[in-house]
Amino acid sequence: MPRAWVCFLGAPYTHRAALKAAEHVLGSEWRIEDAQSQPPVDSDSTPKDMDAYIADYDLLPFEALMGSSSIGSSYMIRKALIRKHYLANAIHSFHVKHPDFVPKVPKTWMLDIQFADELDEMLADDLFDLREELERNETAEKKSWFILKPGMADQANGIRLFSSVQELVQIFEELEDADNESEKDEDTEQGIASQLRFFVIQEYIAKPLLVSPSDPSNLPRKFHLRAYVICVGGLQVYLHDDMLALFSSIAYTDPTSETVDLRGHLSNTCYGKRHSSNTETEEGNVFTWRDLLGKRACLPGQDSIQLSEAHIQKIHHSAVQTIGEVFGAVAREGSVHWQMWPNSFEIFGVDLLVGCDNEGDIHDPSSLRTWLLEINAQPDFQQSGPELTGIVEHVFKRAIELGVLRESAWTIGDSVRRCTCCFAEDLIRT
Repeated sequence: MPRAWVCFLGAPYTHRAALKAAEHVLGSEWRIEDAQSQPPVDSDSTPKDMDAYIADYDLLPFEALMGSSSIGSSYMIRKALIRKHYLANAIHSFHVKHPDFVPKVPKTWMLDIQFADELDEMLADDLFDLREELERNETAEKKSWFILKPGMADQANGIRLFSSVQELVQIFEELEDADNESEKDEDTEQGIASQLRFFVIQEYIAKPLLVSPSDPSNLPRKFHLRAYVICVGGLQVYLHDDMLALFSSIAYTDPTSETVDLRGHLSNTCYGKRHSSNTETEEGNVFTWRDLLGKRACLPGQDSIQLSEAHIQKIHHSAVQTIGEVFGAVAREGSVHWQMWPNSFEIFGVDLLVGCDNEGDIHDPSSLRTWLLEINAQPDFQQSGPELTGIVEHVFKRAIELGVLRESAWTIGDSVRRCTCCFAEDLIRT
């Protein structure tokens, strides 16, 4: 009888969902080993004789998995997906080689910088086009805004908005000061000393979709979609239909040079919890995308509408296209840093921003689109909350069916959508 080993130490929410899914899908034909009864200390103490491992990345016995028939729930190397600067570089390289490929990401610049005084030379050389756009802001009636993201930070640490060269320089000076302070005091939000070398700068999307998710009388808020993507072997890519909408903790206002309250612009739930009071988040920050059907929505500075079924379906379709094209590009161009073992599968949390291009109109559902923000390995499933536990369990069920049993999307039905990618057929489900 084949055996499956389930272990997510330190993540009881995820462990319960994965264990319940494994028991449901594999049933009596497999023996399910619940590692919580005898938790391993590290990957060296993980049993090496299992047929399938559904476990935390750090506990997977990759040496035993290499070249074997056993199946593991993570790829050993996937930095090309989960590190912002690796991802940006792979997409850029693919675009250079394939000019017809239109990246489904905001316009992006990459920085390799250790000290603030290096910035002047970079703006004169590698970032000359960014400098030109920032200088154009000095006389423009409506400014363009940009967002700075540390390449290896998480939970929105180190993210900043800026619209001028002076503001960008000041940000790096502040980060450098905070880095020095973190050597003395580790208890600081800026604690990203080891992450302060690689950054990406992205054009800030000027027309995000804003929604009032509960009370229509409340001001609309910015959000991003958290899509659960299942990658199998080398390579099939599937999108689970139940996407989450993660909201910022306060209402959105256009950024200005005088003040930028990041709570209205960053929809990272960890950031919102750190910086907002309970009264500011009592409306709730996590919903499903389908929950927003009929909710009040608008673009900044425009009249509100109610989201229709056409809006919901258009974004589903756009998410499938965006995810498929990005994963396909990275699989082709970033294969050194994403090694797609045939006996591996993995669930990724893919963050997408919903909005319109500058000429878009929310009344026309076809004008809506999605941009890729980032890709997360071992996403924080617990942010779904107790109300959405069923979705997480369902994601694990589909991942086990696809990754362990290697069933096809046809046999699973409509709960996953196969995305276009370089190693798969064109879109099967739209």
